Amino acid sequence: MTAVVVPEAEWRALALCGSADEAFFKAAPDVAKQTCRRCPVRGECLYDAVQADPPIGVWGGLTRNERQRLPELPSSRTAAVASLRLLAAVADTRPPTPAPATPRPEKAKPAAAKRARRATGKRSTSQTKTRRKQARAVTPAAPAVVDGASVTVPVPAPRQAPGVRYTPEQRAAYERLIVELLRKHVPYSQIIKQLGVSAPTIVRVRQKYGLPRSINTGRSPARPRAEVLAETTEPYGDGHTRWTGHVYRRSLVLHAEGLRLNPRRVLFEQHHGRPPVGPVRSNCGEQHCITGAHLTDHTLRTATRKGKRARRPKPVPERTTTTMTAQPSIAAATAEALPVDQLLEWGDAHTDPEVQDQAARARAALVGLRRRHAADAELTAITSEAEELEQRLAELRTRQAELTPAKTTKKSSVRRDYEPATVRAWAKDNGVDCPATGRVPKKVVEAWRKATQNGGGA
Repeated sequence: MTAVVVPEAEWRALALCGSADEAFFKAAPDVAKQTCRRCPVRGECLYDAVQADPPIGVWGGLTRNERQRLPELPSSRTAAVASLRLLAAVADTRPPTPAPATPRPEKAKPAAAKRARRATGKRSTSQTKTRRKQARAVTPAAPAVVDGASVTVPVPAPRQAPGVRYTPEQRAAYERLIVELLRKHVPYSQIIKQLGVSAPTIVRVRQKYGLPRSINTGRSPARPRAEVLAETTEPYGDGHTRWTGHVYRRSLVLHAEGLRLNPRRVLFEQHHGRPPVGPVRSNCGEQHCITGAHLTDHTLRTATRKGKRARRPKPVPERTTTTMTAQPSIAAATAEALPVDQLLEWGDAHTDPEVQDQAARARAALVGLRRRHAADAELTAITSEAEELEQRLAELRTRQAELTPAKTTKKSSVRRDYEPATVRAWAKDNGVDCPATGRVPKKVVEAWRKATQNGGGA
């Protein structure tokens, strides 16, 4: 029968320590634990103590050090309180820790034995036996009800100290819990979190009891290669393709169909219809290109080198006289007259991989030439149109200057009847004070006028 969990705001009124006197809080921990064992809301008190972590006092029958050694609790308050009740009940069944006896004086040991024990780092026999006894005292917790539902989940196992081994009874209990969760299709991640076991242990138990492999292992389902390649590749340039997916230590990594693959080898096999031999490299001049038609393996590179050596022309001895003119062969004339599209289709359908690669490169080059031709034609049209607009703008500016009326100022409308240089020369000859630069003073101008009107002289 499932125990009822008291709400957080009501459990303090039902606690036995609420009606106790001050002596309860000043008593020893063993005395306070006896009262906590009879408390009806022990689990709720212990849950709040785990959340608040008070520095002193016994809460729910456990001290602070004992509360800190508790395993990780479920996220739900109802499931956590049920787990704490079971863990507290298990802790009550443990025998009390005996008081440390007065250590006997150790006998003198040889220095060589001490150094060997320090170098190996091994524990003594008494320490190993003590840890094994503590491990046997831990009983696996029973299943607990989560959120009041009918599905049961086990309480997380207490964390064991390093080097502790479980008893056969404990191993059998954990195996029963693992089998129960596997039959309910619980993910491995939740089983590891709840029981504290490892993934290899779960696999070993599943194989031991002949259970089928779980369809819910906590991982995302495997995706096909074509879908992953469509998301991790990007076309660029003239028929090239770059990789945008995962890179590990300068190597391209493709995670698809539950495998770790090399995208270069996958694309090579898709294009050529066979697995590659040796390393796969790009032969289009772009180091990071992974287009299938631009990738070669050891077999294609060897065939290419042999073809180049076979096509190398042999030296022809020079002839002093020629009796006839070389005429092109019928096959060469037919190839030159063959349309480009038909020639590319012939290259794609050829059985020689080198011819297929040449056709792919020629097709990519034609695409680049078409784009460049269109760009140059558009650039020529734009340049000619810009020249016409500049010529039209110059004509409009000239007409604008003709129609704009000339602006006259007040000073320019008054015309002078003298030249400053002439006045300065007259002032110098007649001893009149006149500045060499700037505006000629009015007095000097009037004196010059009088002298000029009177027929010269000062």
